[in-house]
Parts: sequence; C-alpha cells; structure tokens
Amino acid sequence: MTRMLFVDDESKLLDGLKRALRPMRHEWDMTFVTSGAEALTALEQAPFDVIVSDMRMPGMNGAQLLNEVQQRYPQIVRIVLSGQSDQEMIYQSISATHQYLAKPCESEMLKAAVMRACALRELLRNDSLRRLVTGMQQIPSQPTLYAEIRREAESKTASLGTIGAILSKDMGMTAKILQLVNSAYFGLRSTVSTAEQAVNLLGLDTVQALVLTVHVFSQFVSTRGALFTMDRLWSASAETGSLARAIAKAEHAPALVIDQAYTAGLLHDVGSLVFAVNVPERYDAMLKTAHDQGIPVWEMERQEFGATHADVGAYLLGLWGLGDPIVEAVAFHHHPSDCVGNTFSPLTAVHVANALQQERSQQATGDVPFQIDSTYLDTLHMTDRLPHWRDVAGTVQRAAEKEKANG
Repeated sequence: MTRMLFVDDESKLLDGLKRALRPMRHEWDMTFVTSGAEALTALEQAPFDVIVSDMRMPGMNGAQLLNEVQQRYPQIVRIVLSGQSDQEMIYQSISATHQYLAKPCESEMLKAAVMRACALRELLRNDSLRRLVTGMQQIPSQPTLYAEIRREAESKTASLGTIGAILSKDMGMTAKILQLVNSAYFGLRSTVSTAEQAVNLLGLDTVQALVLTVHVFSQFVSTRGALFTMDRLWSASAETGSLARAIAKAEHAPALVIDQAYTAGLLHDVGSLVFAVNVPERYDAMLKTAHDQGIPVWEMERQEFGATHADVGAYLLGLWGLGDPIVEAVAFHHHPSDCVGNTFSPLTAVHVANALQQERSQQATGDVPFQIDSTYLDTLHMTDRLPHWRDVAGTVQRAAEKEKANG
C-alpha cells in the first residue's frame, strides 16, 4: 500500500481532499497534517512514499518543507499542490519538487499524478538506486554548452532563439526545462515537447532568471582517466535525436510525434549520466568490464545495479512529469517489444535510430551494439521500412559531417 502525506494549513481543504480521495483508501494509506512541523514529525515516525504539500503556509512554507524532505528523505516523491505562490517561492522549490499541481486540482488529476509516480517505482526495485535518482535536482550538462548558455543569458542582446537552440542540444538542460514548462509552475496549459517551444513560452526574463539566479542547470565535471566521457555521450545522443526525428519525418508522423522523437532520442541515455554522476568509480569499472568481456552495457548495468540506464532515465523523467511518449521511448528503447503498442511512435523512431547510430560507431568504440528488435518491427508491419531508414541515417550522418566541417 502506498503511504501518502498531505500537508495544508487549511483544514477545510484537507477535509475536502479526504472526501475526494476516500475511494483510494484501499490503495493509499493517507495521513493529513496542517503544518510543515507536523509533516516532519510524521516523517520521523513512519516511512512515506509520497508527500503532497501546499506552498503558502505560516511558519515553514512548502518550499522550505520540501527542501528539508529532500535532504532527509530523498526517496520520497515530492509534489506541490498550491493555488497561490509568488515567483520567489516557486524558484525556491524548483530543485526539491518533482511535480507541481495547481489548485483547484481535480481529484482525478491528483490521483493520476500520484499513481503514475508510484507505477514508475516498478522500474527501480532497488531501494538505494531509487533513493539516488529521486534525490537528483538536475542533470549536469555538457561543459561547453553550459558555458554557452551562461554567456547568452548574461548578454545584453540575449535571444530566445539562440537560447532555445543551445538548450535543445543538451540532455540535461532539455530535461529540466521541459520539467518546468510542463508543470503548473508557470500556468501554461499546452503540452511542450521541445526546448525551443519551452523557452518561447516562458519568455526571456524567466529563462534568464532560471539560468542565472535559480541555477537550474549545472555542468558535468569529468574524472581523469574515466571510460565514461560526456563528449561521447553527448555526441551519440545528439545524433540519435536527429536521426529519430528524421525517421519520424520519413514516416510522415504528426508534428508532435516528430518533436517527441527528437527529444526522446536526445534523452534516451540520460540514465547513463545519472550513474556517472552519482556512482562514478563503480560505473566506470562496470563499463570496463562490459568492454573487456564483450557484454552490452545495459546487460552489465542490470547485473551490477539491478537496473539499466533505460530504467533509471525513464524513472527520473517520469517523476519530472515529462510526457508518456518520451518516458516510454526512454524506458523501452532497448526492447520495444516489452511495451504495449502496435503503431509507429517516438519509441519506434528512437529504437531504430539508436541501433543504427551504434552500428556506425561500433568499430570506433569497440562497444557491443544492440540489435534491432525484428519482432517489434514485424508487429508494426514495418520491417520493409528498415532499408529506407538506413538511407535516412546515411543522409543525416553526411549532413552532420558537412556541418561539422564547415565549423
């Protein structure tokens, strides 16, 4: 049974929540308290899976409470449910909050958010690994891109177009900006799938504040001699994203699916970065073993950690509220047959793009590529499209090489 802790200083609102959520009493063990202090006392007395807190409360506000919960109990899913928050308080809570729901919030929406977060827990059965991922505030960025975004944000002639273009190249910045723009933090109602769309909707002032004041982005610090390199991960992810987008376009997919294919391709290996940041020495040793023994990295990850980078990445992105098609593509990009669905989707584009990208790079890296899931393509009746997708991959690669040569 999922243990839930609800925090709000308005007792009438808590009574309303109790009535609305009564049908969930057989699945959720719910505790209701009226202050941050009471919440911390409750957390000391028993373990909880999810905390849902108001933002404006006397004494300890929601931002202070959730930051404290993150420090003490990083494994807990942290959700804000609030109707009134000034911008400063929002910024204070960004790093500690997985999702933000706005009052008035339909009980079905709240149920869906909590049930989705709990369902994601099945991806990570290892408690220590789940605690590690749930506690992450941000995904570090490629250092050169981090420097670029800082310079552009500080510039007197800062451009949303330039900022969006920089963000869209980096998995860490893309994931974080999509987490924010798709929450209720800024009152936006449309679903956003790309970094460019996100910055245009947020506006220049907000984006500059997020970069320069709130510091929602950070740069990756590499370890000398490590097998894991940010440059290599960034290059492979950017190529996979571009190829996934090109494949989706080749299939005349809707614009939303094309956008989701690119973003999912860019983010598909974000779990590798989570490992590299949190357990660098252990992860590097695992990479060496996988390379020396000729074992696919994801198989070695499962042996060493009990979960793959696909599981880890999907869990984090799902907690952050990114769209289901993106989370699904990240979760199942090695084995799309494990996912329910029999139509072309971002998962299809990312799976094929990643396989083709690895085919082209395996001679240089010595890694073991995973195979295209022929059973999955047969189910979609798309096996005959593979030769065309290979041609598309060649075109994308040649264009990338030409752009690189031209500086």
